[in-house]
Amino acid sequence: MGAPPKRDDVPVISPAELADADGLIFGFPTRFGMMPTQFKAFMDGTSELWCPQRLAGKPAALFFSSGCQGGGQETTA
Repeated sequence: MGAPPKRDDVPVISPAELADADGLIFGFPTRFGMMPTQFKAFMDGTSELWCPQRLAGKPAALFFSSGCQGGGQETTA
């Protein structure tokens, strides 16, 4: 059990770079109806983009999964 090592060939975006994106798609696993701490920390880092509405009008999507039916996805949504 445990996370695989981080791959060097997958680019990592910072919250500040979201304003330059054409659109946003986020995906993450859900545990007991909660998002992972890493994703929450990332979203908390976007606070400077919200007040000036730098993400307004961008197409966005969100997907998540759980390990079993009733694993929390219904409360994450």
